[in-house]
Amino acid sequence: MKKLFQMIVPRENVSYEAHRFTHEDIDDSLIPVEHLKQLPNPLLLQSYLYVDQKDKQWIAGIVIEENTRILLYEIWLKDGKAIAYEIYVD
Repeated sequence: MKKLFQMIVPRENVSYEAHRFTHEDIDDSLIPVEHLKQLPNPLLLQSYLYVDQKDKQWIAGIVIEENTRILLYEIWLKDGKAIAYEIYVD
């Protein structure tokens, strides 16, 4: 969050989970179809959740290659709306 939004978040205030999804399981409001086509199927999505002092909910969704842990995709949501993304695959 520091790099994109100039916010420093204490690690203990962030919750984490990871799940494997097929493309059919992913809503296009989370990962647009044109991005999803470039990602593996199934994919491993890690999510990090933080609620700030104004009760704004921030979620970082990170797709990594399961065996190598290489970063493939990153999406940021604020209060359920996508505000930034980065795709790291060609």
